[in-house]
Amino acid sequence: MIALQVNETERASYLLTGPESSEALASAGLPVPEQVLSAEERSGALVARTGRDEYMAMLKAGVTAPQSEWCFRRYDSVFELKGEGWVEMMAHLCQYDFRQLKPGDWLMTSVAGVNCWLYHEIESGSLLIGADPGYRHYLNETFSAVLGDLSATRNPTGGAS
Repeated sequence: MIALQVNETERASYLLTGPESSEALASAGLPVPEQVLSAEERSGALVARTGRDEYMAMLKAGVTAPQSEWCFRRYDSVFELKGEGWVEMMAHLCQYDFRQLKPGDWLMTSVAGVNCWLYHEIESGSLLIGADPGYRHYLNETFSAVLGDLSATRNPTGGAS
């Protein structure tokens, strides 16, 4: 069993909008999700379809970025929850029932009062959480506090013998 870890991860993020968005993604060799509010991942790239002709692309270093007149760089803070217990941790931060979130699912919801996008990675099983960078410090502190609280309840000390 791998202990729960919360880490910030580097991803170059882009918002693509307009009728040429899917072509720009395909030209860059990136996945193009068919359904709105769905996502696809492929070798260092995560692309979500957030509207009829709107996409978000989150790319690891070395992945070719899409090129389009309506492709805008985003600077999301991206957190990765890895290991056992992230479902329990998220129960303290969000009213969504994460037991029903399957690998490959994309979600946009509020986490600790902050609007976020979330993706359950297929290969690693990790949960990615992206938010406006203005909330980076707040989310870091909140995740750390909840993780600490959960660790304390799992490892009680003292007590009568």
